[in-house]
Amino acid sequence: MEAKLLNKEAFKAIGVKWIGTFEQAAKGEIKNFHRGFLERKNEIECAVNPENILGLSYHINENGFTYYLALEVEDTVAVPEGMELITVPAYAFASTEYKGTAVHEAYTGLYTWIKQNGYLINQSELEHLEEYPGSFDPLKDEPELRIHIPIIA
Repeated sequence: MEAKLLNKEAFKAIGVKWIGTFEQAAKGEIKNFHRGFLERKNEIECAVNPENILGLSYHINENGFTYYLALEVEDTVAVPEGMELITVPAYAFASTEYKGTAVHEAYTGLYTWIKQNGYLINQSELEHLEEYPGSFDPLKDEPELRIHIPIIA
């Protein structure tokens, strides 16, 4: 696994929210949620890059988490019905690219890299940020994404 440090400026995104358990996610609810977002992403005006889908995980606890699928947008835009505006502060990230079926192994490897390199995890709000290509079909394609974990650099 090749990991690197990345600084990302604060940004705004518009997208849809899913709240559920890890069990629900493992049973495929996230895949169906992602597919639904693909059908609606063209409703988001002023997307900075409509072919870069963001997955934002928040509030991970014992039972579950909140997950957004979104597009980064310019500052002032209309929010489509059933979607939310998300403001993400600037972060330093440990990042890696991954393609395969064992995404959890990529996360484990990146957390190990963070620890081995003496960085501290900064998950006071955002747990992790994922980036998917706009053409990714979660029901058909092998996962392909960039994984970013917030750190204190």
